[in-house]
Amino acid sequence: MVVSNTSPLVYLAALGDLALLPDLFSRIVIPRAVFQEIAVGGASLPVARAVQGALSSWLSVTDIVSTSRAKGFQHAGLHAGESEAIVLATEVDSQALLMDDRDGVRAAQAAGINVIRTPGIYRLAKDRRMIPAVRPKLDELRKAGFWLREEHYRKILDSLGE
Repeated sequence: MVVSNTSPLVYLAALGDLALLPDLFSRIVIPRAVFQEIAVGGASLPVARAVQGALSSWLSVTDIVSTSRAKGFQHAGLHAGESEAIVLATEVDSQALLMDDRDGVRAAQAAGINVIRTPGIYRLAKDRRMIPAVRPKLDELRKAGFWLREEHYRKILDSLGE
């Protein structure tokens, strides 16, 4: 089981790849704040329909216990979804946290959480032969507005021999 923040769900849904998640991780858990960001803020995006469709099968919403800890992350500058995702990942002993935002990733890693960014999801999918190549996915992510530095783009592709 893994916990997800908003952005990996948004980008995977935008590229029509949300179905990779249950095949890679079996079960995904999102905190209530992430659900609210998707259901309210992203109501007109493909992710809202996709998340609603996945609920009760491979995706579930879980409330955090330590709201004070989440507030601490928010006071440090993280959004509610990122804060709750980090807290939830520790509370449910998640295998990993799916997250892209640099500040959130740093905070999660400082808390000892294994973080997988959206390009890493595609890397895993290629390793498991679910997709033939990562380059087209990275290109699509960039077109969809995903910020990926050229040096990271090249590093990912070089490591995969693409």
